[in-house]
Amino acid sequence: MSDDTFVVHTEEAELPPEPPPHGPMVWARTNLFSSVTNTILSVVFGGITLLFFWNMVGFIIGEDRRWDAVTANMRLLMVQAYPQEQSVRIWLSLAIILVLAMATLAVWGAGTRLSRYAVGTTLMTAGAFLSFLSLIATLHLVLDSRTAVWGLGGLVVGLVLAGVGYQMRQGEESKVPQIPSLMVTAVALAVPIAAFWVIQVPTPILGGGQELAPVALSTKLPLTILYLIAVVSYLVADRTIGEQERFRGPLVALWVLSFPVIVMVILRDPIIPYDLVTSTYLPIGAAFAIVGAVVMWFVADPTKKEAGLGVGALIFVLFLLSWAISVVMVVRILLLMGALFALSAPTFAGEQRARLRYAGVWFVSVVLVTYFVVLVVAESSIRSESGSFLGGLMLTFPLAIAGMALSFPLGVLLALGRTSTMPIFRLLSTAYIEVVRGVPLITWLLVAFVLLPFFLPPGVGIQGVVRAIFAVAFFSAAYLAENIRGGLQSIGKGQYEAAKALGMTTVQMTVFITLPQALRAVIPALVGQVIALFKDTSLVTIVGLFDFLHIARAVIPNQSQPFNFIGVLREPLLFAALVYWIITFSMSRASLRLERKLGLGER
Repeated sequence: MSDDTFVVHTEEAELPPEPPPHGPMVWARTNLFSSVTNTILSVVFGGITLLFFWNMVGFIIGEDRRWDAVTANMRLLMVQAYPQEQSVRIWLSLAIILVLAMATLAVWGAGTRLSRYAVGTTLMTAGAFLSFLSLIATLHLVLDSRTAVWGLGGLVVGLVLAGVGYQMRQGEESKVPQIPSLMVTAVALAVPIAAFWVIQVPTPILGGGQELAPVALSTKLPLTILYLIAVVSYLVADRTIGEQERFRGPLVALWVLSFPVIVMVILRDPIIPYDLVTSTYLPIGAAFAIVGAVVMWFVADPTKKEAGLGVGALIFVLFLLSWAISVVMVVRILLLMGALFALSAPTFAGEQRARLRYAGVWFVSVVLVTYFVVLVVAESSIRSESGSFLGGLMLTFPLAIAGMALSFPLGVLLALGRTSTMPIFRLLSTAYIEVVRGVPLITWLLVAFVLLPFFLPPGVGIQGVVRAIFAVAFFSAAYLAENIRGGLQSIGKGQYEAAKALGMTTVQMTVFITLPQALRAVIPALVGQVIALFKDTSLVTIVGLFDFLHIARAVIPNQSQPFNFIGVLREPLLFAALVYWIITFSMSRASLRLERKLGLGER
C-alpha cells in the first residue's frame, strides 16, 4: 500500500455551487404549470378566483350599496343602547384593558424580532393584493362611467408598498432578525388610526340618499388617545417591570379582578344600598371572614387531616339545610365556599406560614365574594331601552371572555374527575359531560332563562346576561374537559412513576407535572374551543339579548327612523362577518405563535 497522496487542483473544485433558480416565474412553473393537468387546474381555478373578486369588489363599490347603514349604526353595533352621555365609561374600560395587556406583553417578554426580508415579503404581498383589488375597482368605476380617483389612489399605494417591500428584501443582511415585531404591530395599527383623521365615510341624509363625511370627533379622538395610552403603557412597563417573574402573579390577579370591576362597577354603575350593606352584608361578611379564618387555620394543620374533612362535611350539611329556611343568598354562597375550603385544607396543609397564608386566602375571598354579591343585588343606574346595559359587541366580548374564564377551571376539574380512580368523582364527571354535550347550547340557554327561576328561592333573581354567561360556561366546560382529558391520557406512565419516586403527592404531581404537559399538548384544541365559543355567543339572540350579530341581522334591516334602512341586510351582515373573521383569525395566529414558542410538536 502506497503512502503517497495525490491532490488534484481544479478551478471547478474551488467554485461554490450555483444557487438553484428562483423567482416568481420559476415558482409558477414549478407549482402551477408543471404538467398539463396542473396547467388546466390552475387556469380553471384562477378564473374562478378572478370571477369571485370581480363580483365581490363590484358588490362593495356598487352605487346602490347602503354602507351608510353600517356607519350610521356603528355605535349601535358596538354598544347597542348604552347611554351616549355615559360613553366615557366605555373608553375608560378599554383603557384599563389596554394598560393590563401592555403590562402583560412586557412582563412575559412577548414578541420576537423579524427580519427585513420577512417584513418586506408581507409588504409585497399586501401591496400586490391591494393593487389587484384597486385595479378591479378602477375597471368597475370606468365601466360604470364614474370617477376612478379612489381606485387609482389605491393602485398607487399598493404599488408603493410592493416596491418598498421589494427593496427591504434585498441583500443577505436582510434575512437577519433585527426588527421588533411589536414595533411592526404598532406601526401597522397607527395606519388606521391616522386614516380616521383623513378618510370620509358614507353618511345618511335626512329625506333619503347618502354623502361622504369625516369620521366623528367623538370616535377618532378617543381611539387616538387609546392608541397613545397603549404605546406609552408598554414603554413604561418594559422599562420598569419588563420580564420580571415576580410581577406575573399580581398581573394575573389584576386580570381576574378587572372583568367584574369593569362590567359590574364601571359599566353598570350600581346604586349601592348602603343601609342594607351596613345592616346585613357587612356583619355577615365580617363574621364569616374572621371566624372562617380561624377555622381554616385550624384545619390546615397537617396533623388534623380528619378534622378538616369533618368540618367540611359539617359545613356542607349546613349549606343544604340553609335551603330549607329563609336566609340571605350570600350566606349560602359563603357556606358552600367554606365547605370547599375545609375539604381542600388537607391538600394545602403545611407549617405555620402555609396555614396563615391559607387563612389569608379565605379572608380575602370572603371580602371579594361579599362585595360582588352586593354589586349583583344593587340596581344599575344605567337605563337602557332593551333592559340590559350590555349589547352589541360589548355584550359579545363579555359573554365569550367570562364564559371561557369560568369554564376553564370547571373543565379542568371535570377532566381530572373523569380520569380519577375514585368512582364517585369519575361517575359524576362522566354524567355531567355526557348530559351537557348531548344537548344543544340553545336548549341550555332556554333552560337558564325559562326553568332556572323556578329553582331559585323567593326574592332571588339573576340578570339575563348573567344567566347567559353561566349557560355558556357550563356548556363549554364539558367540551374543554374532553380536550384536557385527551391531553392527560397522552402523558406516559413514566411521568407518573417519576413523580411518585420523588415523593410528590397527587396534587403536586397534577399541578406541576401532568396538567402543564396536558394543557401544552392540547393548545390547538383549546384555541379551537375558544374560537367556537366566541362565535356561539351569537345564539343568545334566541333568549332576547341584543348581541353584535343580532343587531346586524335583525335590528338594522328594520330601522325606519331617523333613517330608512328597511331591507338593508347584506351590508351589515358582510361587516359583521368581517369583524368575526378579524377576531378569530387573530386568535388563531396568536395560538400559532404560542405553539412555536413552546416548541409544540418539536419536543
